[in-house]
Amino acid sequence: MIIIINIIIISSLSSSSLSSSSSSSSSSSSSIIIIIIIIIIIIIIIIIIIIIIIIIIVIIIVIIIIIIIIIIIIIIIIIIIIIIIIIIVVVVVVVVVVVVVALVLVLLFRLHRIISSSIVISNSSSIIVTITNNIVMVVIVVIIIISVIIIIIIVIVIVVVLLLVVVIVIIVVIVILIMNNFNNRKTYRSAHFCSEFGCYIKSF
Repeated sequence: MIIIINIIIISSLSSSSLSSSSSSSSSSSSSIIIIIIIIIIIIIIIIIIIIIIIIIIVIIIVIIIIIIIIIIIIIIIIIIIIIIIIIIVVVVVVVVVVVVVALVLVLLFRLHRIISSSIVISNSSSIIVTITNNIVMVVIVVIIIISVIIIIIIVIVIVVVLLLVVVIVIIVVIVILIMNNFNNRKTYRSAHFCSEFGCYIKSF
């Protein structure tokens, strides 16, 4: 009888130990599965964050490139407008000078004709008329030379002014771009500091 009781106790103990070992193994396997799921979720979140950061960087780069292209187009348009205005001014000035010189020359040639015809009519004062005629011819030649020199000087001055304006516009635009880049870097280096009294923005 005692032997039978011992056998029953031993069998119950062995069955309880088996059940405890099976429960511990199942709990350890479930914890491993939970850890693996958490690791997979963390990896997915990291990948999503990296993709979002890459998309934001690409968008910023595209915006910067578009802004630079717009600025370059604006510079080119400004330079073209300045060149067109200066060319119009040059053409107007040259046309005015040419018209004035042409009118003066026409008047002088008419005076020369009148003087030449008076030489034929009156022989008594032919010497004085000839001298006057020669003076008129000299004045005509001098006016032609001076008008050509004035036109050349006007063209040279306007071309130099055109080049100076273009260079000044380019320098101003470059300085504006550099200052804008510097200000952007300065704002990027600013940070928000919050305390119990409120939030403050401080540059460092």
